[in-house]
Amino acid sequence: MSSRFEILRPLEEDTASKLLLVRDNKRGEELRLRRFKTTKPEEIEGLQELFRQLAPLQNPHLDRLIDFGSDKDGFYTIAAGALPGETLSEVLERGPLTSKEFETVASQLLDAVSALHEEAIVHGSLRPDFVRISGKSAADWQVTLHGFGQGFASRDDSKEEQIRAYRCTAPEQWQDGTTRRRTDVYALGCILYEALTARPPFDGRALKELKLKHLGHDLAPLQKIASHVPGWMCAWVMHLMAVDPEQRPRKAGAAKELFERREAPLLPEQPPRQEPVPETASTKPPITFLQQPQSAPVTLPSPQHGARNATSSTIPISPGPHLAAGRPKRPTAALMPAQRKVSTALQRKPSAPNPAASLAKNIKPIAIAAAAIILMLLMFTLPRCGEKPAPAKSGTAQKKH
Repeated sequence: MSSRFEILRPLEEDTASKLLLVRDNKRGEELRLRRFKTTKPEEIEGLQELFRQLAPLQNPHLDRLIDFGSDKDGFYTIAAGALPGETLSEVLERGPLTSKEFETVASQLLDAVSALHEEAIVHGSLRPDFVRISGKSAADWQVTLHGFGQGFASRDDSKEEQIRAYRCTAPEQWQDGTTRRRTDVYALGCILYEALTARPPFDGRALKELKLKHLGHDLAPLQKIASHVPGWMCAWVMHLMAVDPEQRPRKAGAAKELFERREAPLLPEQPPRQEPVPETASTKPPITFLQQPQSAPVTLPSPQHGARNATSSTIPISPGPHLAAGRPKRPTAALMPAQRKVSTALQRKPSAPNPAASLAKNIKPIAIAAAAIILMLLMFTLPRCGEKPAPAKSGTAQKKH
C-alpha cells in the first residue's frame, strides 16, 4: 500500500474513518482512500462483506468503488476522484430547495437507494451529510450517495455532532436496533423533509430527547412550513416518515413509484403523543431505552440479528467519550468515608429557626393568660351588676349628742 499510493492531502475525518486524497502510482491518477479506524477482526470481516456486495453495483448515483481490502493498518476502500460537489447539508445552508430542485434530488436519491434495495442491501444510516450534489444548477445537478460503512459516525465527540448524526434514525432502530429496507425509507423521508424546510424534522438537546421525538412523531406538519411546494409532495414525504414501519412503502422502489405518480396514500391519524410516565415501584416507563448496566443512556442502533446481507450499520461505532461522559460515576473507596462524613454532618446540622413558628409558639401562652384574666374580671364584676345602691345617711343622724 505505502509504495503504491502517495498521500496528497486529507479530505475529511470522522469518528469512524479518515478520507485521504492519494495518487495511485500504479494507475497514474488521483483517488480517494478511506481508512477505517477499527482493527477488530469481526468488524473488518463485516466491512469486507458489505463492500463485496457493493462492488458489482453500477449506478451513476452511487460512489464508484475501485478497490477495497485490509492490510496491517486495518480496512480501506478506494474510490474514484475527489469528493464531488458539496453535501446536501451545505446546500441547505442557503435555504430550502425549490420544487424543481427537490424533484431533481428526490428522484436521483430514490434511484440510488432503489439500486441497493433490489440487491437486498440496506444503507442503515442515511442522512443529508452522506448526500453530495455537484453541478451549477438544478438542471444539471448530479446526486451521489456516500457513507457506506461509516454508520453513525460524527465529525467529533460533541453532543451537537452526535445529535446531527442520529437525526434521521428510524423509531425501530431506537427501540431494538432493527434495520431493514423500510428503515431506509424512513431516513429518506427525514432527508427530504429537511430538504424542503432547511431544518431537521426532529431535534433536541440530548440523544434521549431526540429519541422521544422520533418515537412520539413530535414534528411540525410539513404542509404548514413548506407552502412553496405542492401539497402532494408534502404528503408523500410524510408518508415515508410514518412511525409504524408497515405504514411506509416497503422499499425505495415502491416510494419511487408513488413519487412518479405524484401521490401518497392517506395515513391513519397518529395517536396523540404520550408524555413519559415517571418510573415507580408499580409502573414502568412506556419506552425502554437500550442500555446495559452502567452504560450510556442510548446505545447505537445495530442491524437485525441474523440478517443475510451486510448493511452500513453492520459495524456500529463503539460508544466513545461522547457517551462515556454521560455515565454515572461510582464513588471510589477513598471518597466514600468522606462522603459519609458529609452526609452525617448534614443530618446532624440543626435546621435554621423559623420566625413564624417561633412567634406562634410564644403567642399561645400569652393568649391563655389574657383569657384567664378576662374571666376573673367577669366573675368579679357580674355578681355586683344587679345590686341596688345603699341610701345616703342624713347629716343629723351622723352627729353625736
